Amino acid sequence: DERDELITKRDEVQQNLYSAVEELIWEVDQLPLSERSRTLQELSASLEMVYGQGSGADDSEEVFQQFFKWKSVKTKKLICVRNDTDTALQILADWFSGILKCFDLMSEASSDLEKVFGNADEILKKVELAICEELDTDLNEHDEAEKGIIMSAYSKVIQKVCQEQSMITVIQNRYLASVEFKKHAEEWLNRRPDINNLLSIQKTVKSLKAQLRWKLVEKNNFEESDDYSEFQMTRIKEEIADLRNGVLQEISKEQEEYEKLTYLVQKWFPELPLLYPEAGILNYMNSGGLLTRSLERDLLDAEPMKELSTKRPLVCSEIQGQKVLLKGYSVDVSSEAKVIERVAKYHRAWNQQKEKSGLLQLLFLLFCKATDPLVYLMVPYYPGASLGALQADIPLTLEEALKVMKGVAQGLQTLHGANIVHGSLHGNNVFAVNRKQGIVGDFDFTKSEEQRAAANTMVVSTLSLVSPELKMGQPASPASDMYAYGCLLFWLCIQNQEIGIKEDGTPEVDVVVMDDKVKSLLLNLFCCNRLTAEQVLRDDCFLVVDAIPVSPQPGEEHEPCEEYDSEKIHENQ
Repeated sequence: DERDELITKRDEVQQNLYSAVEELIWEVDQLPLSERSRTLQELSASLEMVYGQGSGADDSEEVFQQFFKWKSVKTKKLICVRNDTDTALQILADWFSGILKCFDLMSEASSDLEKVFGNADEILKKVELAICEELDTDLNEHDEAEKGIIMSAYSKVIQKVCQEQSMITVIQNRYLASVEFKKHAEEWLNRRPDINNLLSIQKTVKSLKAQLRWKLVEKNNFEESDDYSEFQMTRIKEEIADLRNGVLQEISKEQEEYEKLTYLVQKWFPELPLLYPEAGILNYMNSGGLLTRSLERDLLDAEPMKELSTKRPLVCSEIQGQKVLLKGYSVDVSSEAKVIERVAKYHRAWNQQKEKSGLLQLLFLLFCKATDPLVYLMVPYYPGASLGALQADIPLTLEEALKVMKGVAQGLQTLHGANIVHGSLHGNNVFAVNRKQGIVGDFDFTKSEEQRAAANTMVVSTLSLVSPELKMGQPASPASDMYAYGCLLFWLCIQNQEIGIKEDGTPEVDVVVMDDKVKSLLLNLFCCNRLTAEQVLRDDCFLVVDAIPVSPQPGEEHEPCEEYDSEKIHENQ
């Protein structure tokens, strides 16, 4: 079998790699890298104190040859000068010795003083000249040519020191990576992972779901029973709640197990999805970790939101104290893969920064039974927190609006950085949680960005959120998102002032009374060459606005405003 043959070859390669890593670790352990690195750092610091900052070094090795040649000539000259000094000093010493003997009455040396003293001036002059020449040779400053030779050699030495330090750093990094690799490789070397834990968890989930279904049937039957008792009903509801929590806890364990298997597939065992197709590992990976087939809408305590569900199912529920929305999308075989791909791409963008991404989190993606062509997307529920709901109730102040729109700009930066065009940014799809944290809502994943941008919900008040280029038939882009962003910011800032519209469909900004910095930002969002989300975040308007780092729990209480909700906008799309 070709698959088994590939697995065997992979195992051989892993074993060889493991042996090579072991050998590398052993060899590096024998090297005094840390001590050598400290020595190089001390050498570099001491040389820099003497010669200053080095310049760019010549790549040629002739620099050292030139330096050694110059140093050899310099050394030979110094040795000759020192020899001359030593000779002159020796003559002077002999001369003093002769004088001493002249005055020694016991000495038999000549007493011809004139002869002894006759050459004193000549001897002293020679000594003085020799000493001065040696001092001049030692103390004289180097000329420009010599300085050039010395600095070239110094720069080359510093270059070599830096190269060796870089090499030591590379070796140390590879050593650390090898140690980490060895630690992980030892766990899976010569053994195979399996899905027994996953299957065990899924078996437990099935059992709990079966018990929950029976308990729900019991509750429905008991409600119609002649022996109805409030006390008994309370007990049944508590049992149902416990079973639901048990199912959710097991699903959390299932997700953790899928994450472990995903890591193994990506790192060590890409064959796992082929060996265990029944586990659905590829489906989980393709959905970015959102897809679960263990969670079912019918098992949740879901409350239909009929007033918002004009075109597709929309229910509200609560999971472990968190309010959530389940938004149903009709899919078929051809569109299912595309929807999962868009959902996964959005979720991966959120997952890079999580709560700091500025995006609405996606919690789960769940399918109904095979006969029901619906896929449900579970998201946090922020009742009454959309911009439309807030502006209809108690409008945001300028300070609150700037805080919120900074978060929205962060969300758009996250999306655009992941090559995602939102295309559906409007007053009911942007949330101001606690009136201070802006979150960009999700969008209809069954539609393309062009379809989303063309929806009739892209309007606030009398202001169209569709950019001029979209109206001319150009495709949706990050720039069209930024135009919609600018319109929302303009709408929040003008409060009750009348909105004037130019011939090209852009709002009249100059005639509106507002903060000068905000007006300048808006003008740069309505022009042809619009600011990006990253540039908006650096604008003067937001320099004094504190970012809100952590998302509050969706379960926090807000006054619901049923007329406004992101899902309603999706319904109308």
